[in-house]
Amino acid sequence: MQVIPIPGLEHLPYAEVWFHEIDDARWHEACAAARALGKTGLEVWTTDRTPEVAAFLEARGYEEVRRYVISALDVAAAPDPEPPAFELVTFAERPDLEPQLHELARLAYADQPGRAGSVIDGWHDWGLRRHEAEAYFVALDGGHVLGYGYLEQNEETGVWSHGFMAVAREARGRGVAGAIKRAQIAYAKAHGIASLRTANETRLESMLALNRRLGYEPLYEEIILRGPCPSRTDAG
Repeated sequence: MQVIPIPGLEHLPYAEVWFHEIDDARWHEACAAARALGKTGLEVWTTDRTPEVAAFLEARGYEEVRRYVISALDVAAAPDPEPPAFELVTFAERPDLEPQLHELARLAYADQPGRAGSVIDGWHDWGLRRHEAEAYFVALDGGHVLGYGYLEQNEETGVWSHGFMAVAREARGRGVAGAIKRAQIAYAKAHGIASLRTANETRLESMLALNRRLGYEPLYEEIILRGPCPSRTDAG
């Protein structure tokens, strides 16, 4: 069991933990680890494949704060993407765009549902250079960055997925996300990637609709709940 401060939201009084199964002993162990970090509660990740986890926590005062739809695309079966409506380059082609990408990331991470106040310390490493530059797509308008998105492969499972996608506030609703995602699908086709996964918060209705149009099929949902830990006295 790994209990850590919430990445990007370390200032909140919650520690992050995953539960695929739960009981009083596991919950109290996670809470003890959270208290050792100076936290008074937990932000718990689970899925709708194990609904008993959410039910256990809700009975103890936890509330759902976010939910993500996990979907997958059969790349070979997907139609060839249409040409992009925006100029698209890769970070490999335009490393000079790094300052603009960082500024967009700083705003976009905090704009996510339930992620207001996010801080992206170390982004240049984990949000940029850690990813394949040829699979890191940037949408431009006259040299100005409108959005970016990248593909990443899980080293343990080999599964390819869409990483974080950011679109500038003034460019949202103009099809930037669709142009980037189609470029990612074209890259997957060209490189023999069999499947792509994506995670989208349920309040991002436009992204979920885009996924449906492109042929993504929902697999399951990730559920995030927050709530208090029992006091030391209650914990025994």
